[in-house]
Amino acid sequence: MRISTFPFLLWLLLLSLSIPALATHQVGGQIEMRYIGDVQGHYQITVTQYIEDGTRGAATQATSGMLGIFRKSDNRQMTTFVVTQTGSKQPVVYANEFCAAQRNLRFVVITYQATIQLAPGSYNDPQGYYISYQTRNRNAGINNISNPDQTGFTFYLEFPALQQNGLYFTNSSPHFGTINGEYVCIGDPFKFPFGGTDPDGDELRYSMVTPLNQKGTNQNAISAGPYPDVSWLSGFSASNAMPGSPTLSVNAKTGQLTVTATQLGLFVFAVKVEEYRGGVKIGEVRRDFQLLVVECPPQTTPEPTVQIMDRPKVTTTTICTGESTVLVATVNLDWNYQWRRDGTNIVGATNATLTVRDEGQYTLLVSQKAVCSKSGDSDTLTVKQISAKAKISTLGHLCATTGFAILTAVGDTGLAYQWYRDNQALPGQTTDTLFTTEPGRYFAALTQKTVGCKASSDTTSLERSAAVQALIKSASGQNRICPNDSLALNASGGEAYKWQKDGTKVGGNGSQYTTRTAGIFSVTATDSYGCDGTSPALTITQLAPLLVTLDSIPGVCGPDNPVYTLVGSPPGGEFAGVGVTGNQFSPKSADIGDHKLTYTVKAAPECAGTVATRVAVVAPIPTIKLIDSLTTYKGNTFTLDPVYTGNPNQFQWTPATYLDNPSLGNPSIMSIDNDITYMLEVKNSTGCAAKDTIHITVYNGVWIPDAFSPNGDGLNDVWDLPGIEAFPDAEVTIFNRWGEVIYSSAKGYPNPFDGTLNGASLPVGVYAYTLRTTASRPVRKGRLVLVR
Repeated sequence: MRISTFPFLLWLLLLSLSIPALATHQVGGQIEMRYIGDVQGHYQITVTQYIEDGTRGAATQATSGMLGIFRKSDNRQMTTFVVTQTGSKQPVVYANEFCAAQRNLRFVVITYQATIQLAPGSYNDPQGYYISYQTRNRNAGINNISNPDQTGFTFYLEFPALQQNGLYFTNSSPHFGTINGEYVCIGDPFKFPFGGTDPDGDELRYSMVTPLNQKGTNQNAISAGPYPDVSWLSGFSASNAMPGSPTLSVNAKTGQLTVTATQLGLFVFAVKVEEYRGGVKIGEVRRDFQLLVVECPPQTTPEPTVQIMDRPKVTTTTICTGESTVLVATVNLDWNYQWRRDGTNIVGATNATLTVRDEGQYTLLVSQKAVCSKSGDSDTLTVKQISAKAKISTLGHLCATTGFAILTAVGDTGLAYQWYRDNQALPGQTTDTLFTTEPGRYFAALTQKTVGCKASSDTTSLERSAAVQALIKSASGQNRICPNDSLALNASGGEAYKWQKDGTKVGGNGSQYTTRTAGIFSVTATDSYGCDGTSPALTITQLAPLLVTLDSIPGVCGPDNPVYTLVGSPPGGEFAGVGVTGNQFSPKSADIGDHKLTYTVKAAPECAGTVATRVAVVAPIPTIKLIDSLTTYKGNTFTLDPVYTGNPNQFQWTPATYLDNPSLGNPSIMSIDNDITYMLEVKNSTGCAAKDTIHITVYNGVWIPDAFSPNGDGLNDVWDLPGIEAFPDAEVTIFNRWGEVIYSSAKGYPNPFDGTLNGASLPVGVYAYTLRTTASRPVRKGRLVLVR
């Protein structure tokens, strides 16, 4: 007799679901994502939620909720969808209902489902995607995290890209079976087969992690990660969520939980279930739990014995389809009975006998009535059924004209097989495996060699898929390559492609190939089943390059010029630019400037144009700003500085006498000796010209009158000095008889002496003066008579 010392608390599974719960005592749950298998991207989402029975949450739990899907690489929200309740609430079964009632450990399970269609092409990010849901309010009695009643949940599930390397990637998340309601006795070893199964046969790895808190404070908010952790109280962590010797841990391969608790209380923890295929992680499910550790009274542990009725020494039996067997146990009126099938409590199976019609491993858990104590576990009785595992698995596929399939009838040992196609027995096909290249409806007739039971496997239909219709189209819609360009060819009809050019393999396995040269192209498309189809050949030609010219465009002087016709080659192109209308250029419309004109010709309408360029110059007419005349003194050297517009770049002064360079725009006159008249002619690069002249008067010196009469009669009222205008730097100073300065001119004597000082008339008399004309000439001195 095997005695069980592993009573358990109902673990509280808290996973990524989007059920808008109202209760403060949600127990948890799980979310599963199952590939339906009919259409790529078609999935069934199942959310299982556990809540305390009789609470506001159980009574008012919503019948639907919303989940969100996000991209891992950048947390972008991809979509949201609604799940709805699939049935009524079901109780979680306890082996000792008395203990469950005493400690208010009554829970119910609610299931929600949705069928969603995801576009594989939109879910191709190599980092994958995740489903998350956030809600609030854990149990206020939790003993290992801070502020539990103000701490929320983030439920989380990851799944891989649905399209990888151009092919559809098939996957379903791990599946977790029904839980048993249990409690943990302090000081006793505890273990629980918590692992799940993977529908695709992928490897599952388990590890302890810190539970996730809610991001923000809004109830049932949908938002992207990352998500915060819960706050552990001092001494607690992911690896020490429940005090124990040893502490709570999970087997990395099987998912079995173990602990020998050393402290009473309610403890939250989390387990991460990672999904691996070929050594590469492809998915993940995070699950929160909580365990209640209680004091179990030191009662005598029941020791139940079980047997198959009328077969006391046999622990394994086989029944035929539709038949049953009875399992019996020791009868004790002081015991509670709870039968289990494959480790899960059977609803209503609380008697000392159990009638069994289903295959499985059966055990009995017994406990004392009216006492919350340890439970005793029986040995295992195994019941096999001939049809329980009579399922056909299929490997391979039948393409339109090729392909094969291998059918395997997965059954128990000791079976004889006979395969049928379309209800006709296949001669010689009497093993558990059938190789076929023909479509039809297949099943296997099974006979149990020892008992003689007969059954049939399930039926599977093999059909040939439609022929792969591979096709090539050019991205431009034309089967020609533009000059100096490339052409993208797009393939359709499959998920992977093999390209050929002129009978030789080219490119990769993508749906697009780009060519720069002509040739005959074909593509072989492969669909998701591995079936092939080859496209019709597509001939691609190459257009010859164009030599495009635009005749030279003469420059014009000023905008007031007639329009002229533009000439380009080859014909049929398009002229463009400022001032262009059709094939005409208007200087007046364009106005002054250097205008870029183009002539564009396309080898074909879809091609980029070949462009010839010219510059049309509407040049400004130059202008010269030059004084008509000037006066200077004999032997002077100075520079002529005309002001120009219109961008002249050619200059010619005539005559060249006294000039250092008659071809400069601002030449210097060197040591001028006599009066002279110069003519200046200028041109710009377009040939636009302008002319001007200047006369230069040359004085030998200044004539100084010896008297003047400032009496207001209009004659000799100021002391004029003829010729002084030739000396722009001249300065005049006049003194009275005491040598005091009564007048001092600015340079050039701009305001002649008028016989006053500070506005008052000076007395008649003789005044001394000095005249400085240039720095190189001596100062002239003399006397001036002022008369009235």
